[in-house]
Amino acid sequence: MSYGQGGPVWTPGGPPQTPDWSALAADAERRRHRRRWWGIGGGVLAAAVIGTVVALAIVNQSDDDGGSTTTLPDPKDLPPDTSRPEPTFEETTLPPLPEPEDFISDPDKDIAPFSADDFFAGDVMEIEGRTYQEVITRGSRDCASGVTQDLGAVLTDNDCAELLRATYTGDGVAVTVGVAQFPTEEAARAARNDAVANLLPLTAGDAPDFCQLGGCRTTTNQVGRYAYFTIAGNSDGSPDEGDGTPAQQASLDGNDHAFECIIQRGEAQASASASALVEERENGDG
Repeated sequence: MSYGQGGPVWTPGGPPQTPDWSALAADAERRRHRRRWWGIGGGVLAAAVIGTVVALAIVNQSDDDGGSTTTLPDPKDLPPDTSRPEPTFEETTLPPLPEPEDFISDPDKDIAPFSADDFFAGDVMEIEGRTYQEVITRGSRDCASGVTQDLGAVLTDNDCAELLRATYTGDGVAVTVGVAQFPTEEAARAARNDAVANLLPLTAGDAPDFCQLGGCRTTTNQVGRYAYFTIAGNSDGSPDEGDGTPAQQASLDGNDHAFECIIQRGEAQASASASALVEERENGDG
């Protein structure tokens, strides 16, 4: 039995011989190396053959269809512009939304009714958790009738159209809020700058008699074509003095309440105008 090509031979009956294991291992490695290269070469050759067969099949198929092959057109033969025209739409723009400030400043836009019941809508005045109950409201086209004589002259000189007043009570105090409407913002500002003396407290009905002995707290302000005033005092009629008193706070709260009512008037009219614009656009009238 041979242990390998060119290796030692064992003869029966003769002395045993130790095989050259190093030579046998080297010889086996050479054989494995040759088989590996034959396998790689055979795979490459097979791939080349398969590729050739596929190519011939494609050519034959083309010949069967009429002997022509598909080729891409030359770039110079392509049309200059193959893109489709983009759709065009008629340009539409919404008009700018109306601003609340415009309505409380422009008499042509500020056309909502100006009455005490509508303007001072609600039974309470609430500012930062402080609550006052509304007890009486009143409106008059004679602006001078609801203020002192000096202030009445200022309002009249600036063409005051109407004066609304409302009295609120709470926490042992009472406050009257007055809002005067003018034809223009300039007139209202002039009345604010020239204002002297005070708004008169509205004490009829359920309102207490306050500020009859002096010691009252007052404010004067303006926004848009409206000037607004407050006068506050103790409900028992005693004069008020010092800082941080309930009456002093009530005059400031009344000032804020008047401002909010005026702004709400502008917002309501601006909202109605915006709704009308949207409805007009939806109906195709815009």
